[in-house]
Amino acid sequence: MALVNKQTGSVGDLAENNVESQSKLKAASPKETGDPTSKAATSVSAPGPQIKPDPNFPLVLDHNHSMAAESFSILRSRILGVNKKLGTRSILITSAEAGDGKTLIATNIALSLGQLGSKRILLVDGDLRYATVTRILNLKHLPGLGEFLQGRRPFSAVVHPTGFPALSVAPAGLISKKILPEILQGPRWPEFLQQAKEEFDLIIVDSLPVSAPVADLELLTAPCDAFLFVVYMRRTQRQALERANKRLDQKKFLGVIINNADEIYDYDYSYLNPKG
Repeated sequence: MALVNKQTGSVGDLAENNVESQSKLKAASPKETGDPTSKAATSVSAPGPQIKPDPNFPLVLDHNHSMAAESFSILRSRILGVNKKLGTRSILITSAEAGDGKTLIATNIALSLGQLGSKRILLVDGDLRYATVTRILNLKHLPGLGEFLQGRRPFSAVVHPTGFPALSVAPAGLISKKILPEILQGPRWPEFLQQAKEEFDLIIVDSLPVSAPVADLELLTAPCDAFLFVVYMRRTQRQALERANKRLDQKKFLGVIINNADEIYDYDYSYLNPKG
């Protein structure tokens, strides 16, 4: 996996992230993750439903797969660097095509940041048509972004705590596809992000792929500070990249994450498990 930061001009390579080889999630408790350093982070950890991820979806909390966790910790450190240097706070994750791993990346970035606990993190399921984050975290029964956009629930009612005091999730909620993308054209989505910035330090938004022939992506990206683009190694087509270049605002381009790129990097993994 690699992150190329266009705005700062730096290029960084991340360690192995072959998502097919990652193991199942072992849920972590707040005691295992520690307390966040930000005082305000405790305000979003009120008692409430805890996420129960789909055990078939590979996440970074499994300590048996330290290489995958290290991959995301490196990406996490670069995102935090951009946040500090540029003030970037809302980051949308997209990809050229469905199946490139954007939801995997978005979810694991948020979990890795939440595990660190130094910032207040909000993961938003912005793919209101397929709601993959909502599905893999088993949050279908909870109100989410859809209810907020329709004015049915306030912000506080659609943001839910997790096992990490520093991490909360806004699922997709219930919304009819018949009112998409029109509902995103109104003021509610920018209002959601503005309220999110008042309570959280970083907002990670999972979105639609560029190949989706609907206007949701542009509308979701417009009020976000930046976007990261996921490319699946040896699968993403050149035509898809060209389409992405035309659709997305390049001024908001933060970088590229290359998924399934373990075969092109030669890391000394002995540093993850030193002897003696």
